[in-house]
Order: sequence, then C-alpha cells, then structure tokens
Amino acid sequence: MSRSRLQVGIDISQQRLDVCALRADGKMLLGDRCFANSKQGYEALKATLLNTLESGNYSGVDIGGESTGYYWLPLALQLKADDSWQAYDPQFYLLNSRQVYWFKKGFAPDDKTDARDSYYIAEKLRSQRETAYPYSVDLSWLRLRFYSRLRFHLGQALTREKNYYWSHMFLLCSAYRRHMPFSDGFAATGRRLLQEYPDWQSLRHVPIEVLARQFEVWSHNRLSDPPQNVRRLHQAIEASYVLPGELQGALRDLLRTTLDHIALIEKQASQVERWLQREVNQHHPEVNHLVNIKGLGIVLAAGIAAEIGNLQRFFRGQKWNKRKQRFQQKNLRDVEDAVAKYAGLWWPRHDSGSFQGQERRMSKKGNRFLRYYLVEAADKLRQYQPQYQAYYLRKRKETKKHQHKRALALTARKSVGLFVGLLHRNEPYRPQEAS
Repeated sequence: MSRSRLQVGIDISQQRLDVCALRADGKMLLGDRCFANSKQGYEALKATLLNTLESGNYSGVDIGGESTGYYWLPLALQLKADDSWQAYDPQFYLLNSRQVYWFKKGFAPDDKTDARDSYYIAEKLRSQRETAYPYSVDLSWLRLRFYSRLRFHLGQALTREKNYYWSHMFLLCSAYRRHMPFSDGFAATGRRLLQEYPDWQSLRHVPIEVLARQFEVWSHNRLSDPPQNVRRLHQAIEASYVLPGELQGALRDLLRTTLDHIALIEKQASQVERWLQREVNQHHPEVNHLVNIKGLGIVLAAGIAAEIGNLQRFFRGQKWNKRKQRFQQKNLRDVEDAVAKYAGLWWPRHDSGSFQGQERRMSKKGNRFLRYYLVEAADKLRQYQPQYQAYYLRKRKETKKHQHKRALALTARKSVGLFVGLLHRNEPYRPQEAS
C-alpha cells in the first residue's frame, strides 16, 4: 500500500487557526481543533500534525488556507522557514475564498462556522488537487506589492479628502468651481487666499491690480495672467450665495484643516513613489520597461508588475488543445489570457443548448488592484500611444451605450498582452504607428 499525503485545511482568522485533517479517502482525522494564530499556536499545531503524520505513516502533508487579507502570511512564512518537519515535504496552498464558498454550495446546507469552513478547505484541497498549485512566497515581489498598495491607499484617501473639501467649499463660495479662478484648486495661491482673507465677500472691494500683485507673490510668478485670475474670482463671488457670518469661522477652519491633510497625503504619496522607484531599480529592473512607456509612470507600472508578480506561476500546468485533441504546455498567449482572467478582465459566455447569450458582462471577479491599474494604464495609452488610441476609437464607435467605459475596458484587455510580453521578454516598448 502506497503512502499517501495528509490533507489539512485551516480557517485562518486574526485570533485563531481552526484545523481539520483528512485522509486521502476523505475520512476525518482531526476536527474541531483550534489553535491561537501566534508563534505559540503554530508550535502547538506543528506538534499535533507531526504526531498525526508519524502515527499514520504518511509520506507528506498538504496545508490549505483561504486568501483572506494577510492573516495567512505569517503562517506561510513560518512553514517555509521551519526545517523541523521538512522530511514530510509540507506544501502550502493558498485557495481563493470565493472558490471555497462555491465549492461548499455543492454540499447539503451546513452551518457557517470556522470549524466547518476548515473541513471544506481540506475537502476541496483533497478532491481538486489537479487545479491547485503550492503557493511560493516571493518576498521581493511581495515587498513591491506592499509599496504599490500603500500608494493605492493614499490615492484613494486623497480623492476622498478632495471631495470632502469641494463639498464644503460650495458653502463658502457656491460658484467657485463653475468659474474656477485657478486651474488647480489646491495650489499654493488658492490655499494662501483662504488663509489671508477669511471673509471672501470683502474681496469684491479689493482692486484688481492689488490682488493680482498678491497672486504673483504667492504663486512665485507662475500664473500666466494674474488679473484674469482675479476677475474670475470676482465673478465666482458675485454669483455665490452669501453665507451667514456665524458659520464662516467654523467653515474656514474646516477647509484649512482639510487642505493641511491633503498636503500631508500628497507628501506621503511622493515619498512612496520614491520608494517604488528605488525598489524597481534595485530588484526589478525589468519594470522600468513599463515605466518608460509614455503616460504610465512609476505608480501604474509598479502596480501592474507587483500584482502580476512572478510570471512563471502562470506557465504552470497544461492546456487542452481542441484542434490537436491533446494537452500541451502553455504559451505566452495562454499566460496573457490567465493574467486577464486573474484581473477579472474577461467576458464569460452564457450558452445553453441552442441558446447563445448576446450580452456578455465583464466578470470583475479577480484582483481588483490589478484591474484598476490596467484600466488606468489603458486610459493613458489611448491618450499617448497612436496604436491604442486607434483601437479605443474603433471600439467606441461599435456601440452607442456606455461607449467610453466599454472601449476603455477593451483597451485594458488589449494592453495585458503588451505588459505580459515586456515583462516576460525583458525588453523595452517599441511603439507602432497607427494607420
């Protein structure tokens, strides 16, 4: 009788590890066992599993966990670094939580508890081994992903703070954004104006020449036409509602504090971008091929590369060739399709019998960070690269419904091949002229 591997499912949360162990035939060996999600809990878990492995004469152990947040990461790193049970070749499998959820739907209705979830993780790992691959922690790519997701987080915070600012600026000067005295509402001149003049209604009586000279000083002579800026400001004040004096002081303090917060976030974002560039230069020079594409820059390029990670993992396994009726190794086009599906940038078919669905919706079930970066990058490509601009315009003309969103999503899907090819071949981008 050949020796089999022990299948272990762990439901990982912030506080604890709920464990279930199954034999190769599905019989439960360990159930309703709980350990602390800590170093001491890991040692107790290891001792329990080693005892089970020795008593059952198993050849190895497969450990599966769900990819929920980063709660799984310390356990995976500890497994990789611990040599005390390497004789059993421990393999860690990181399962998509959505796939485990739908796998559970194939069974009779059951309780939704951590203990039961660990059983379904182990059962999926046991019964669907051919679709799972061991997870390998690549620290260099993970480090770049930390920086890129921090930059994403700061970008979202910056957008939120700016929207908060404009919603309250409407109370102070309701027509400000309609006339827009300055091209950038958060530039130094606009900030100083808010600090130096608490009552904007009084600005109507300040001569244009005096205020224009003040604008030149605040902007360090960067405004092309300061008198025109003053005139637009006067127009905005004339067209705005007059706010009661009792509210102006509190509103001014709110706007000043929000501007300070925006300035802090912008400073932090610039620092993170420098960290990203340093990380790329030192450990991932191939990402510079994406950075050098006109319009992309370090944020989008590093974000795309960090979320894709090591491309070799997408080459694993074989793909069925319908024409040749056999399995074959994946090629670069297959990897491109896998990356697009990983990002949720694909359109599933809906056919049944003679029925073929005409309207296909984008899946959006995948890595939302990668999908965001690809769509943002596509928006830059259609502005700066003639080939992608022509493709975008062609797709935009194909429909009269959601033209921009549809064309941008399709352009993003097309760009996946570009990014995958450049990262795989480690070569610079050579643009093609659009006809």
